[in-house]
Amino acid sequence: MTRASYVTPGQTAARIDNLRRLVAELMIRPLQRDEIANLLQMGPSGVRKYLVDLGSRITTARVDSESMCFLAITTEQAQAYLAQLATAPVARPTGVPKHPSDIAKIGAGRLVHIMEDDVHYSVRLHSAAPARDPLVAALFGARSPEVRA
Repeated sequence: MTRASYVTPGQTAARIDNLRRLVAELMIRPLQRDEIANLLQMGPSGVRKYLVDLGSRITTARVDSESMCFLAITTEQAQAYLAQLATAPVARPTGVPKHPSDIAKIGAGRLVHIMEDDVHYSVRLHSAAPARDPLVAALFGARSPEVRA
């Protein structure tokens, strides 16, 4: 699948939104890593990736044995960075579940629904023709051509 260069994927749009929220909060006050995790609703490894993305725009210092993140740029530079993030291309939806009318076009026997779970699973169908298992053929003989399932 070819993706147009001017379109930002949905995950990137969510990442840009999280960066904007993080920078806006850091403009107000310094944050600890666990406060950043609560703000972005993610774990420590996700926070680490956002701090790497911000790079030289933030500094980390120890205050009372706690690691605090401070904004290392001026307010004007932060506003310019937020404006730059706001001019990112509009995202297109990704991972949207198919509509029932789209599923009907696929054909019978291709819809898989796992009970008690409403998460969409991608199921790939084999394009090879069905064949008898070699071990079953060894035990019971080859399938006769007039028998069809």
